[in-house]
Amino acid sequence: LFIEICNFIDYPTGGHLSFAKNMIYAFGNELMLVGSTTDNNDPIGKWFKKEIDGVLYDYFAVKRINKTSKKPIIPSRISSYIWLKKYIKEIFKRNDFDIVLVQTPEVLLASKKYLKRNTIIEMPGIENPLSISRYKIGRLFSYFYDYFFFKLVERKYLFLAAADTKSINSFVDRSKGKIVLENVKQFPNTFNQDFFKVRNKKEVREQLNIPIDVNLIVTVGRLNWFKGWKFMIDSFNLFLKEKPNSIFYFIGDGEDETSISLYIDELKLGEKVKLIGRKEFEELGLFLSASDLFIMGSYKEGWSTSLVEAIASGLPCVVTDFSSARDLVKDGVNGYVLDNRNEYNFFQKMNLALGISGNVLLDEVEKIKTLSINNLKENFYDKINSWYGH
Repeated sequence: LFIEICNFIDYPTGGHLSFAKNMIYAFGNELMLVGSTTDNNDPIGKWFKKEIDGVLYDYFAVKRINKTSKKPIIPSRISSYIWLKKYIKEIFKRNDFDIVLVQTPEVLLASKKYLKRNTIIEMPGIENPLSISRYKIGRLFSYFYDYFFFKLVERKYLFLAAADTKSINSFVDRSKGKIVLENVKQFPNTFNQDFFKVRNKKEVREQLNIPIDVNLIVTVGRLNWFKGWKFMIDSFNLFLKEKPNSIFYFIGDGEDETSISLYIDELKLGEKVKLIGRKEFEELGLFLSASDLFIMGSYKEGWSTSLVEAIASGLPCVVTDFSSARDLVKDGVNGYVLDNRNEYNFFQKMNLALGISGNVLLDEVEKIKTLSINNLKENFYDKINSWYGH
């Protein structure tokens, strides 16, 4: 039973949806899905059969939502909790499942009466979510979040953490004894090899109508302050002074889209920095294959799926020092990790990364294949069986 308040197809975007899509790709209808719906034909508040990518699932929608990139008046975590709480008894009338898989604290809180030792908490990131909330007032309550969250999960469940070892240790320390390290297993995010792979750059650029002679820089992710969009734009602006024949694509959507557009206009970079919106896996893979360099300026990340996908596509990567960055990017080999937020240093690393040998990058492509979605199911069972002692 997989509970995640998304539509398991394309909304809302982010790491939770990416993991959900990878799970249904790997497990198919071995999963029973509880989420939301954006389809007006789907019923609310009862189990029904729903087809996703040609596979028929047992599905329960707790609410109907409209697709939007705008920040909702009521935080989605709160509305998800309310709707899930309303139907939780009806959901758990079904008991023909062995495992309950959840990703978010609002799901845990709404379901706590029904959760037992067969519950697994998958965490795309293990930082305090209120510390990076879209709502400034929410950040003021980050201390209280930790207090109630760790009390809720105290020594009960298995955690699958998409984070590096340092972050996992910090997570356990934050719990002040409520969580033991043995209950937290590292579980990196995976990528789909069908979409993210090395292609002929010239052919892909012709397909996307991108000139072959420009330096194409790309970043992928939610358009939000904690992704460091201003830092990346300022760094690219310096990069342009040395390599004027360059363009920078933001791939993604989010509540800061208007602010980013205004900042681009303020710097008169409208011809050089483009917000090209969210792309589905197939098209996203093409844009990565067409690019020369991938960058990320995030303040915090879990195990970055976007970074994994970029490496699998054969790109050099320049990123800030977030969780998983140093596990995935080796300085001078497939990119650089910057341990400060200095725009001049970042642009210098961008320059250096463009000179990395293509053959070396191909070696990293082969290594990253251990994180292919084809291994997800086996890795998932290995983690839970080791914990349950099977």
